[in-house]
Amino acid sequence: MQTNPKPQNPVAKRLRPVVYLYAAFNIAVAMLLFSTVSPTLATGPAQEMASAR
Repeated sequence: MQTNPKPQNPVAKRLRPVVYLYAAFNIAVAMLLFSTVSPTLATGPAQEMASAR
């Protein structure tokens, strides 16, 4: 019975931290963008300006 070890991919090994960093950065930017959005409806002058557009 012959067992072959998995071939190592050095490029994937080097890029894995970069991919994790990129994903974390994207999540942070998405959280920042969602935190700036107000879930309430516009009232008063803001609503009049929105309807004028």
